[in-house]
Amino acid sequence: MNSRSGQSITELLLAIAVGAIFMVVTASVILPALRENNQAGNIQQGATVAQDLLGNVRVWSESGWSNVTSLTAGTAYYLITSSSPYTATSGVQSIVIGTTTYTRFFYISNAYRTSGGVLTSTPTGNTYDPSTKQISVVYNWTNGTTSTMSTYLTRNGDAVTDQADWSGGPNASGAATSVSNEFASSSNIDYATATGAIYVSIPGY
Repeated sequence: MNSRSGQSITELLLAIAVGAIFMVVTASVILPALRENNQAGNIQQGATVAQDLLGNVRVWSESGWSNVTSLTAGTAYYLITSSSPYTATSGVQSIVIGTTTYTRFFYISNAYRTSGGVLTSTPTGNTYDPSTKQISVVYNWTNGTTSTMSTYLTRNGDAVTDQADWSGGPNASGAATSVSNEFASSSNIDYATATGAIYVSIPGY
């Protein structure tokens, strides 16, 4: 009886030890998988949060290009969208989704074009484009990594420019960013006789 009892206790302890090892091995497999799934969910949700801000910035810029140009390049901003029209304010926005806090902000950078017209953020050797800005959204989440999402916004709305003085003559070059009294080139015209008027000289008349 004592021998069987001792054997039963040994078998029980062995079973408990095997079960404990099995639980440890199972936990070492399951926990990393759960963390990986949670991280993947955070990455996807973070990208959604960033895309949402990027889309709102696009809508906001289309309501007035001066909204964009009035901001300081390189400064962090976010949009207040609780009322219309949207407004930009400096700082970082926090958004709580479930048990995770996401942060996001955007900043603007000047845009340039290569000799072939390709957009770039590199100024060296390229031409500044006053009608285009680079918008970058920076986002993060609790215990996450900081990521950036960027795009270019171009002024494409209709506008009317009224220039009533041409007395500066053919001295303008490049794209016009404001109204002046100059123009790019001339041939057979009189621009100096009367301010606000250009007379065309037709040979033979």
